[in-house]
Amino acid sequence: MPRLLLPIRLAAVLVAIALTLTGCSRIGIAYNTGDFLVKTYAKDYLDLEQSQLERWEPLLGAELTRHRAEELPYLAAYFDHILTASEAGFNASNMACLTGEFRDLYSRQARFAVTLAAPLLAELTPAQIERLDERFRKEAAEDRAEIAERTSTREKEKRARRYVKSIEDWTGPLSAEQQAIVKEVTGRMPDTQASLVEYRTGKRERLMALIRSKAPEPEIKRFLTDWLVDFNDLPPDLEQGGQRLGERIGELFVSLGKTLDASQRDRLNKRLRSFRDDFMKLQKQPKMAQMTC
Repeated sequence: MPRLLLPIRLAAVLVAIALTLTGCSRIGIAYNTGDFLVKTYAKDYLDLEQSQLERWEPLLGAELTRHRAEELPYLAAYFDHILTASEAGFNASNMACLTGEFRDLYSRQARFAVTLAAPLLAELTPAQIERLDERFRKEAAEDRAEIAERTSTREKEKRARRYVKSIEDWTGPLSAEQQAIVKEVTGRMPDTQASLVEYRTGKRERLMALIRSKAPEPEIKRFLTDWLVDFNDLPPDLEQGGQRLGERIGELFVSLGKTLDASQRDRLNKRLRSFRDDFMKLQKQPKMAQMTC
């Protein structure tokens, strides 16, 4: 996905770092230093002053405490459900369930991020507003330039390589036959990057207008929630593209899952089990949430 807006990056700091590390100690370190990581990222991205950070820190601390108590059970449950599906064999039914649960999980993390971002955006100084606007404009120009240079063949090859690399991190090396499956399925994934860049650019412009008008924090939070959590005005092509992408990812899991050898499946299941257990251990009162299916 092209560049994400600050709120989603804030949520990703905790979740994405954890999902790209192996071993309980590393996940624990990443999560337990989340306040420092999120604060540092917010400071650098928005060029915040120390006084702004100090006013924000109580909210950050409270939200991280809530996240540990309320969100980690969902992360633990999700990895448990993936493990169960892997052990039983990925199929259309359990992949539809996992896709729906992932959307729910994303929404929960996005709400967490919006709660953190709204007060910061509401009190930016004029100089900080101009720097943020300049950053947004620069990123949009870079994204458009990148899109202009793209070719369909090259993008499909790059996408296949990204997926192979990501999958191998969980299963170990893929065979030539397995890589061919990845290439074929990912080659039929929708390419909505250009539409996504234009949609995001328009939403950022509206956000900047709100910030410049000194809109109150609740109004900024509502705007971010409509945009990043509820997708209230998502263009039809992006909505349909997201649905097709989910279908292709489900197809990839099912097709590739049938070809995994004992070593690959063992590595995958061990890592899924480790992540589930790690997210349980990070909780003061370990539990798994009840999810949609």
